[in-house]
Amino acid sequence: MTNLKHLTKAVSFAAIAIAFLLAAGCSPSSTSLKDLASTIEDGNGSAGTPDTGEQAPTEPTDPTEPSVPSVPDNSYKMEALSWETSANPERKKWSEYLHKIILEDWNTLLGGADDMSKFCPRYSSLDNDQRANVWAALFSAMAKYESAYSPTSRMHETTMGTDPVTGNPVYSEGLLQLSYQDVQWARWCEFDWSKDKNLAAKDPKKTILDPYKNLYCGVGIMAKQIKNKGLITVGSGAYWAVLKSGGKYQKITEISGMVKKLSFCK
Repeated sequence: MTNLKHLTKAVSFAAIAIAFLLAAGCSPSSTSLKDLASTIEDGNGSAGTPDTGEQAPTEPTDPTEPSVPSVPDNSYKMEALSWETSANPERKKWSEYLHKIILEDWNTLLGGADDMSKFCPRYSSLDNDQRANVWAALFSAMAKYESAYSPTSRMHETTMGTDPVTGNPVYSEGLLQLSYQDVQWARWCEFDWSKDKNLAAKDPKKTILDPYKNLYCGVGIMAKQIKNKGLITVGSGAYWAVLKSGGKYQKITEISGMVKKLSFCK
């Protein structure tokens, strides 16, 4: 009896389906019946194609380039620094490096100093790129009188005794004339005597003679001076003799004149 009931129900469903197709003017092909059944059984009430788990093929696309990590904006064009010459192309890289570390690592300098107008009268009206350019020009000008732009320059400091790091007489070395003993208080300086002690005195492989390490250390020393004293030129406690007010070796007028040559300082 149960089987008969199911058979009757199935026949009734088929009859209804055939009647529907005939009313629509279509022949009851197996394909039409299949489509109709699919429509009725679609649980979401739509008449779309059932999801079979397969995606329709798509048109091939051109391969894309791998994403490139973001890099700092290099659109700013620096005004040339005093040490740049066609005969020394590596010095332009020193300039760019100075600009970068002043903007990123030693950006407290961008606020300026109390005597900033002495070096760049229009400093307060400049944007940060220009301000970093001014500071870079200052360090370049200092290097002229400290080392004559020579990364391997060395000078024996006859009045400073023994360097506690090297155990030898104190020497000022590199572009900004720094010493190994500076690492004792300027922790950011990357001079490594353990690596340098077996190298020749003027071997450019020495960490203290690396122009980039030397500049990085020196910029940090200046940033600390500005934080503590608020001045570029000081009468006492000056690290660089060329910036010591009233000092025997001061070159303040010459250095400020070189910085003022920047077009946006005039």
